Amino acid sequence: MHVLLIVAVLLGGYALLWLLGFLGRALHYRRQPVPDGADYVVVLGAGLHGCDVTPLLAARLDAAVERFAAEEAAGHAPLLLVTGGKGPHEECTEAAAMARYLLARGVPAGRIRREERATDTVENLRFSAALMAAERPGYRCTVVTSGFHVLRSATAARRAGAPGRVAAADGLLAHGPYLLLREAVATALAYRRLNTAAVALLVLIALCWW
Repeated sequence: MHVLLIVAVLLGGYALLWLLGFLGRALHYRRQPVPDGADYVVVLGAGLHGCDVTPLLAARLDAAVERFAAEEAAGHAPLLLVTGGKGPHEECTEAAAMARYLLARGVPAGRIRREERATDTVENLRFSAALMAAERPGYRCTVVTSGFHVLRSATAARRAGAPGRVAAADGLLAHGPYLLLREAVATALAYRRLNTAAVALLVLIALCWW
């Protein structure tokens, strides 16, 4: 029983340190400036209500429209790329619903691109990176997502080879603490090998201590 208590304390401490590190890195990343000159403003998909965007997804799209307008005001001509496939309970692809939302807000159809296969963040960035590279070799992009989702999206963008920055559409807690905690877990899983090794080391330490 003593060794189990040691393991529980060590793993609990590691989980707390990971959460604090996640929050610190997320806040630090959000403070980094997003440079102008993007060829694409990429909007990551999220769940729909039927074929309508949710408030969470609308916040991403509204922020992307603002970014798109700022790029145009600076003399650039970016494209808006919406990415997201069709979930099991959705009536259309996320990209289709997002494109319709953008059209209703005055974005020209010719400036919108769709990626309609992705089912998660990793695929969002991987498929989008391939599409952008094929259309505009040497491109740069700005990826827009929710505040709680920035850090994992930045990791996925880096692994996909998408050059650019990730911009937050809102604050870390804009959609409540649950999504932020869930994102911390998802980010930990994105570094599965590192965390598995750390947990194994802590268990070994506990056994040696005992």
